[in-house]
Amino acid sequence: MVLPPKLTHPMGEAILPKKTPLSKAIEVETFAGKVHVEWDPTAAVTPIEQLPFFIEFLKLGHRFKPWIDDCPLVYTQNHWK
Repeated sequence: MVLPPKLTHPMGEAILPKKTPLSKAIEVETFAGKVHVEWDPTAAVTPIEQLPFFIEFLKLGHRFKPWIDDCPLVYTQNHWK
């Protein structure tokens, strides 16, 4: 039995959807309540980057308290008097 050769590239090109900028604010759940995140397509960087999404991950995944419990930082005295 002779099998037909496998095609390396499928016929034609894939039609990719057109990229459009986000026009609406995304609601992100944080410990202080909901935060609305919007992108500025003309800005090179944002001041808080992806921090709201990391906070939402910690909150909704119930990972914040275990993260704090495992923190090796321990205060022994109050030097701020």
